[in-house]
Amino acid sequence: MEPSSTPTSRIPRLVAAVASAGFSIDDDDDRRMEKSVLTFTAVFTAVVVTPWAMFYYAIGRPVAAGIPSFYVLMTVVGLLVLRRTHDDRWLRASQLVMFLLLPPLVHVALGGFVQSSAVILFSLAAPIGALSFTRASRPWIVFAVFTAIVVALVPLEPMLRGLVAPLDANVITVFFAVNIVSISTIMFVAMASYVNSRDRLAAALADERDRTDRLLRNVLPDAIADRLIAGERPIADRYERLGVLIADIVDFTSLSESVSADDLVHDLNDVLREFDELASRLGVTKVKTIGDAYLAISGGPSGATDLSALADLALGLREIAAAHAIGGRAGIRLRIGIDVGPAVAGVIGDSRFLWDVYGSTVNTASRMQSTAPAGTIQLSDRVAADLGSGYLVTERGIVEVKGLGPVHTSFLDGRGESG
Repeated sequence: MEPSSTPTSRIPRLVAAVASAGFSIDDDDDRRMEKSVLTFTAVFTAVVVTPWAMFYYAIGRPVAAGIPSFYVLMTVVGLLVLRRTHDDRWLRASQLVMFLLLPPLVHVALGGFVQSSAVILFSLAAPIGALSFTRASRPWIVFAVFTAIVVALVPLEPMLRGLVAPLDANVITVFFAVNIVSISTIMFVAMASYVNSRDRLAAALADERDRTDRLLRNVLPDAIADRLIAGERPIADRYERLGVLIADIVDFTSLSESVSADDLVHDLNDVLREFDELASRLGVTKVKTIGDAYLAISGGPSGATDLSALADLALGLREIAAAHAIGGRAGIRLRIGIDVGPAVAGVIGDSRFLWDVYGSTVNTASRMQSTAPAGTIQLSDRVAADLGSGYLVTERGIVEVKGLGPVHTSFLDGRGESG
């Protein structure tokens, strides 16, 4: 059984309920922030001025008492309209006008600056509101109007003082103190609500940036993602020596037709996830997958080209595939091709970024893969010559390659004694 909530624990929920009273499912974070500051400030101000209405009635000032009463009534109406329509335009406009004009009316009804204990300072809520929730394009104009009203009331002070019966000096002093505290509290609460909403929005934006950053780094190398985030456009690089590996699952088309979509995607995802983990451990950069084809490179944005890492990746991919099954068919076989040479890489697209590699080296690696017998790793001569004695390399001989003609190739069979 859950413990009963205490009054203290209910306060944050009550504040949140008040602040979210006018939220719509179509509101973005900025609109929610504005509405929460607006509703909370209006409710809090209504709570603060209600005792003033009672005080004014108690001391025999019914006209002055009617003005804050009118504010409370109109605020309730505005909040009901907001709750019903989720449109805050009427509440924003009415609050701004009432903040600006009602305190000067109380000022007049009580007989000037001293008699009213500077109640006109409540009008400061108008320019504060213009900054925090009214979406006014020129909030300084609201402040200028407030200043003009105060200045205009100065020469009227003797006349206003003579029209209203004076209050007791002790009452004026107490009202001064209460006014100062009340106005300061309203200003503080309004700005605190604004700051809290802004901080929540900033935190949400930071979380979104982190999520976007993680997603971006899932599809782009870190070095390329950093350049993209920094605003570099376009991103295009030429590399004189890039190792390229392309792997493809043998008979994947027939496999895909014999199993359900869920099983196919699940099993393929398991295999590719292990491919990615191995590539990361070896310092090899995965470029992309196209269906069942896997493209990875060594060099370029990741630093110096390491053909040994590509060779280890090829051998590891073959072992991983052999240990998995797709659709219940165990012992997946791969065709893998590797070449090394010059290439161009760059980011294409505006809405869906893709970093890709291009050039004859990529084409040759693709041909090495497509002409490799099932279960083998085929190397171009440039790769075979650079691997050295750490690997078992078997000469295949001349292979007729589409677009390249006769090409001399070799197989990578495994690691040598020193590998």
